[in-house]
This record gives sequence, C-alpha cells and structure tokens, in this order.
Amino acid sequence: MIMMRRLLPLALAAALLCAQSPAPSPYQDPDRKLFAEIDQRNELLANLEYLSDRIGARVTGSEALRRANQWTLEKLRGYRVDSVRLESFRIAHGWTRGPATARILEPAQHPIAIASLGWAASTPGTISGPVRYVKVEKIEDLQAYRGQLRGSIVITTQPARLIPDKPADNSLDVLDIERPPGEPELSSNERRRYRRQMQEFFEKEGVLAILREGAKEFRLLNMSSEGGTEYNLSPLPSAFIAHEDYLRLWRLLARGPVQVALDIRNETTGPVEISNTVAEIRGREKPEEYVLVGAHLDSWDLGDGSTDNGTGTSVVLEAARAIRAAGLVPRRSIRFVLFAGEEQGSVGAREYLKIHKDDLDRIQAVVVHDTGTGRVKSFSVEERYDLREALDRLVEPLHEAGLQELTMRQTRGSDHVVFREEGVPAFFAMQDIAGYRQNHHSQADTFDKVLPDDLIQGAKVVAAFAWNLAESPDKLPRKRVIKVESGP
Repeated sequence: MIMMRRLLPLALAAALLCAQSPAPSPYQDPDRKLFAEIDQRNELLANLEYLSDRIGARVTGSEALRRANQWTLEKLRGYRVDSVRLESFRIAHGWTRGPATARILEPAQHPIAIASLGWAASTPGTISGPVRYVKVEKIEDLQAYRGQLRGSIVITTQPARLIPDKPADNSLDVLDIERPPGEPELSSNERRRYRRQMQEFFEKEGVLAILREGAKEFRLLNMSSEGGTEYNLSPLPSAFIAHEDYLRLWRLLARGPVQVALDIRNETTGPVEISNTVAEIRGREKPEEYVLVGAHLDSWDLGDGSTDNGTGTSVVLEAARAIRAAGLVPRRSIRFVLFAGEEQGSVGAREYLKIHKDDLDRIQAVVVHDTGTGRVKSFSVEERYDLREALDRLVEPLHEAGLQELTMRQTRGSDHVVFREEGVPAFFAMQDIAGYRQNHHSQADTFDKVLPDDLIQGAKVVAAFAWNLAESPDKLPRKRVIKVESGP
C-alpha cells in the first residue's frame, strides 16, 4: 500500500509530461525517408559532373542547352516521373560568343582580359580609340557629352570596391558586392532600359564600344546580356574587362590620355526555339493542385555553369528521384521544372506563366534553388508574414537536416520572382556563399568548385520542403505583391 502511494504520483507526473509534449510532426517520417534515400543513394554528383563536363555551358538558344533538355528528359523518364515533356517557345535571336582581344596601347602596352556581353555586336575587325569616362547617374546626364565622344571607347562607372566573402556562419548573406559607384540603383528591367538608351545615345554620337567592370578578383570576368528579355541585338560592341585591368585604366585616365585596341567577333542567328523541361509526380488526393520545384538549366558560357545553375538542376532531378525511390505518393502533385532563359531575365519562367495562365491558382507553392553549392540555411518567405505560422510547422522536421529559421527577406534575381508577382507563394533557397560570388558567371564556374556534402544537404531540404508543402491539408493563400523585376 505504501508502494502504491509512492508510485501513483510518479505515474501521474509521467502522464502530465506526455500530455504536455508536442505531438510528433506528421511530416517527420516521410522526411526521414527522403533524408536516408538522398544520403545513401543520391545521384547528385554523377548528374552534375555529366551536365558540367559532357554537356558544358548552356547559353540560352544554344545547341548545348538543347542537349541538356534532352538529357534531363531521359533522366526524369528513368526516374519513373509522370508527364515528362518539353514546353517550347521562341526567342528573337540566338547568339554565339566568338573570340575577343584587347590591349592598352598608350601610354604603355598592357594586355586586357575581356569577354563580350551576351547579344552584343561585333567590332568591324580591330578598332582603336581613346578611353573616355562618361559620368552618368541618370539618362539626362548624357546631354552634357553631346558632340564629344566620336571615335572613343567609353566606360561609365567607377571601379567597384570588392568585399571579401565572410566565412560560413549563421548569417543568411549570399552576395557581398558593392554596386559600382555611379551606376543608379534600378530594378533589372529599368537597368536594361537605361543601358539601351545609353547605347542608342552612344551609337548616334559615334562611340566605338563600351567597356564594363568585371567586378571579380584574380582577372575573372563577369557576364550578363545586352539583349534583355526580348533577345534584341545591341547596337554597339560591349564587353566586360577584368577588375584589375579596369583599375589600371582608371589610374591611367587620372594622369592623361589612354588608347585601347579591341577586336570582338560574335555570331547571331534568327529566331530560335528553346524549352523548359517539365515533369511531375501525380498526387493521390488533389492531383490538380501542385507544388513547383524549380531551377534554371541555362547558364553563361565562360565556365561550365556548374554552380549557376547546374547545382540547382541536380537538386531538382534528385528531389524527383528520391521521392519516387522512397515510394512516397504526395497528396498534391509535385511538378519539376528546369527553366530556360533565366540569365536573360527569367524568360523561361515568364513563358511558363503564359502557357499555364489558367492554372496558376492551382499552384500550392514554388520552391527555387539557384545560389550555387552552399548549404541551404533557410528559405525566404518573401515578406509573406501571413504564411509564417503555417510554414514553421512544415519546416520543423527539416531542422534535422540543418535548416535554420525561415527568413522574411524578399529576394530578387531568379525564377521564383515572376510567380511571387502573380500572388503565388514562392520561396527561394538561402544558401552559404561558398565561393558563389567569385565563381558565378565566370571562367571559374566549374565542377571542381562543388561541395558534395553541402549539395546533399540542400537536396534533402528542398525535397522534404516540397513534400511537406504537397502534403499539407491546407492550401496556402494567394497574395498579389508589388512587382520586383527579376533577372541579371
């Protein structure tokens, strides 16, 4: 009897403790299945190596991008994913990079590391002329240079101040680079219009070419397009040069005249068909609704496009493989999309919206991976404060795989933005920097920069987040937002 009196309080305390303990997440077991499948049998590195080395750089409209589309089709069919297909559309011009050379001729000879911007014009053979700095913060400032620029080669920004990457920590920083002094802070589409107006002014004034700052260390070059989302051809030759060479030009200009020679040769074609690769795992209860997991398949061509965005491509392929291999069938469908044309302003995502304009309300959410090889620390909730409580429940099991807290940060520059503008919940993977700022768009964007353990972690988190979004009993609400234009 005395023993019973002692045991009764202990039993009561245990019962109370159990009552107070939170119930396990309903997403935990399937998420752990995905984690195990990806840890033990992933094909991330094999796929990324093939894409990087056997296919290589995938400029929008190129034969390499077409080959990449066909290869991803075959991979997804091999993973037994449903409705594997290409959704095609046309762009106005294809563009192929040719050789480019440059030298400072006066006051002393120095070679210049150079690469043409995409969709930029060629020079008519080797040209030479004086370098002129045109200080312009708004388009009206150009009028002060009317009649003064004929035969010159123009620069329009001061040298960038490069900030070293921070070591990996608990921050959510992705890129740390100061905007070049003198370049106005504009949205991507506004910047394209601004540069187009500058080019038209310079062409009328007889400028020979425009040089831009590469803004990377160790003579690496950056890359972007002069063609914009319309794939127009630029009226003038335009090229990036290495940060170190830009600094030299700047120092020399401060002391007197500088003469430069350029030779840029590119090729263009007429209209070209390009495609998004699309596939899905059909849902068991609400197949008409779906979660979209995306990355862009296209790349720039100075390197192999391994971390921008071969890594994202391999993560999307692995998410499809792992969900199928784990034997999981989601409540909603999960659609996998590898977009073309992201590097020219998320053109593939915009075309996807046109093709699927009647079913946007059926998208539960969009998840995009597009910042290289670093670990996925968080997802940006894109200032959707109304979603935070629901999303916190969905990501709770992902903390086991290294996900930190969600962030409210609004992010730019990738395919999720065009969905967010239409009110679709769209989330961007926030990653460790992991060398991305130095490597992306440059000659150094190659397979050897990939961090295998970090890539595996990112695939686990993306696959599980997509699964949990698809399994949620509740549909996430729409909310139209102020447009933030995407693209480079």
